Amino acid sequence: MKVLIVSNGVPGRPAVLTDTLRRMRASGALVTLVSGAPAEKIPLSAGDAVVHALRPAKHLPRPDKRAYPEAGKGRKLWLRARHDQRLRALVRAADVLVALDQHAVHTVWQLARRNRAADGVFGLAPALRAVAARAAAPGRYRLRRLLRPGPSPAVAAEALGERADRLVERVARKGTGRRVLRDPRGRRAWRLLLGAPLLGEARRLRWTERVAERLIELDLPAEAGAVRVAAARRARHTVAGADSLETAAHAEFAAGRIPVFLRAAAAAQLHLADRALARDDLVEATRRFAKVIPLLFNRAVHFDSLTSPSARDPYGYLGDLHASATGRALAAPRGRLVPAAPPPAGRPHRLLFVTHTNVYFLTEIIERYRNRPDVEVRHLELTTDPDVTLLSKQTGRLIRHQLGGASDYGDALHDVFAPDLEWADTVFVDWCLGHAAMLATLDPGTARVIVRLHSYEAFTVFPHLLDLSRVDDLVFVSEPLREFATAAIPRLRQSGAPRTPVLTNAARLERYRRPKPDAARFTLGLVGVGAIAKDPRWAFRVLRDLRRHDERYRLVLIGKELDEGPNPTAAAYFAEYAADVADLERRGVLRRTGQTGDVPGALAEVGVVLSTSVRESFHLGLIEGAASGAVPVVRDWPFFAGQRAGARSIFPADWVVRDPAEAVRRILDRTATEETWRAAGAAAADHALATWDWSVTATEYDELILGARPR
Repeated sequence: MKVLIVSNGVPGRPAVLTDTLRRMRASGALVTLVSGAPAEKIPLSAGDAVVHALRPAKHLPRPDKRAYPEAGKGRKLWLRARHDQRLRALVRAADVLVALDQHAVHTVWQLARRNRAADGVFGLAPALRAVAARAAAPGRYRLRRLLRPGPSPAVAAEALGERADRLVERVARKGTGRRVLRDPRGRRAWRLLLGAPLLGEARRLRWTERVAERLIELDLPAEAGAVRVAAARRARHTVAGADSLETAAHAEFAAGRIPVFLRAAAAAQLHLADRALARDDLVEATRRFAKVIPLLFNRAVHFDSLTSPSARDPYGYLGDLHASATGRALAAPRGRLVPAAPPPAGRPHRLLFVTHTNVYFLTEIIERYRNRPDVEVRHLELTTDPDVTLLSKQTGRLIRHQLGGASDYGDALHDVFAPDLEWADTVFVDWCLGHAAMLATLDPGTARVIVRLHSYEAFTVFPHLLDLSRVDDLVFVSEPLREFATAAIPRLRQSGAPRTPVLTNAARLERYRRPKPDAARFTLGLVGVGAIAKDPRWAFRVLRDLRRHDERYRLVLIGKELDEGPNPTAAAYFAEYAADVADLERRGVLRRTGQTGDVPGALAEVGVVLSTSVRESFHLGLIEGAASGAVPVVRDWPFFAGQRAGARSIFPADWVVRDPAEAVRRILDRTATEETWRAAGAAAADHALATWDWSVTATEYDELILGARPR
């Protein structure tokens, strides 16, 4: 009689094991101990049992070696045992198979399937009973061996399936060769295969990553994205599929590419968020929605690139967000108990300004109302309190509160805003960011709430977290921005939406009107180059083209410098920008002032002011340049060029140009003579002062803040 004992490692309780082995030998059994530990570590005396140590995992074939690190202890032991040829012979001859510990149970079960005539037991006591039973009736067990030869049919089927799998994997590896993937037919075949309904989930994900990685190595990132999209149509509704797409998207961002499957990755996470919301798992719904934000609203997509999918189709880009149950729940109107009301007579109008760091565009407005005796002003700057600053960074808690309707986070926001809301007649929130959404978690009572949205916020998640039922006016600084935002935020077009007035930024422009020296005629100026959206390289192209006509033209960059940025997309633009700057400065045709406290003085030296941006809300720097008497040249901002309202809806049509060639023609024409240049500059200054100076626009703010009727 032969007994095979399997142990995951060094057996515990050696005295008990030794005693058991001696009792088995007394019954006539030959014992072999198979261990996952080295033979020299097994504490047995000579003659107790034959010890067979399994080979280390490094000798496993490639498929099992890949699976080994993630496997549990029991599975790891079986992966080592299944390829041990000496063990196979021992199993075929064994009468009793014994699992010495719980991690050996799976292996003994697998071995018993391969020798159905043997008894498979767990533990030493059952092993002794099995040995005694066989010793008492050896004939019956000889018959059993005759009736149950070989492995079970299931084992044979599994072996056949594994061989088929290995063959398929081998073919798949050959299919990811350069020759196949460089051929459009090969790539098309892979897309069809990875989207096939009967392909297993694990294999689909594994092959997708293998093919996508090879395509990226072949410098075909768009094709890699198409492969992932094809697989995502089948796999994105599973956790593994959604997380695989998310991981791949962030890998693309890290490599400096915008994922072509970005929307598919976000839609997969939204689907999981909706499923969690349906079962009232708000924690998981919040976690999944939080994963959507760095996908759809990644700064590399909208701020560090010269194009944006949102600009091409604002509503379509966010269509999955608007259609999702989670997106609708976050945007659901919670309303107010009473409508906004005018302040009571007999006291000043109480005006509350709410800001978070950036007050640059509020300076003139706050000063105006602080100087009015009929207005009492408070300014709530949220960054002055570290606890409030922390709350403003916890977007996940804001989302969770929006979904649940009550939370400790909501209580903390009540403590922050409630005293000032109860005091105020009108609340003016500048920038439609997290602090605006935070304030809108509270019922504002009778206070009118005004939120001003600049260009930046329209490409963030925060307008989609803002409860618009608690906002009376959502103010835009230009018509192109309003058209874009109402397309991206469809709630703004529905009944009950806030008013959407357009009021330009407050600017005192008279101080920019200073005499210009004759040399300014050939000096181009660009105010503000600290963001890639300003696209200063467009100005460099204009300068180079101009100098082919007249080498007197120069360029000055005024304001904060562009930096390398936080991601490879930004770094790639910066590298080209830095190379251009070095070349132009070496040739003496470019000057940088850096950040300056005397912008009017810097603009006095500029004869032509440029707006080279891909998007702007209003471009105050250009307006200041025009007010100084510089000839304005405005690129038809590409983000808004396809809209009904673009740069031409803000500026006179002859200021706006389609491309660098048209910019060059306008500049050459308007600077052809000193008289022509000065006349064009004076006309631009007159228009700027008559249209956008604070002396003109201040009354529009009075009407908005103090005189407009509540909704």
